[in-house]
Amino acid sequence: MTYVNSARVAGMVGLAATLLLAGAAVTEAQAGDGGRQKAQSKQGAAGSWSRSSTVQRTPTGHTRQDQWQNQDGKTATRNTTVVNDRAAGTRAVDSTATGFNGRTTTYSSDAQRTDDGYVRDVTRTLPDGQVNQRSIDVSCDPAAQSCTKTVTRGDGG
Repeated sequence: MTYVNSARVAGMVGLAATLLLAGAAVTEAQAGDGGRQKAQSKQGAAGSWSRSSTVQRTPTGHTRQDQWQNQDGKTATRNTTVVNDRAAGTRAVDSTATGFNGRTTTYSSDAQRTDDGYVRDVTRTLPDGQVNQRSIDVSCDPAAQSCTKTVTRGDGG
């Protein structure tokens, strides 16, 4: 099933490029061994929880590890790797998340810059084994200051 959404907005060409390359801003010259860690705790109506995050730059992107712990001592995690190739105009994102119940979901996204926008293929595998896929194609017309986004779902939905 194909959905086509068109929008006419000034500056859409810049926006499309920004969406693709938002994470590609880290160049080899900027990448280093520096990392950042963050921790927080919250108390709410459903109980308390804490989260710790570590983000590490790599020469071609970054990695991120998140861990949550609830008031019962159960943990949930998410590990993400982002790889950018500015010369080729590509960006790959792979992520694995495990919930408090021990069930795992994976996510993979591969984007490629095109002459007039970008294409991106996304795959998500749910804990029950269901695989959801979609392809996104964004084409922009600078003269008309408009972009067309076509989303094709590969999961029959």
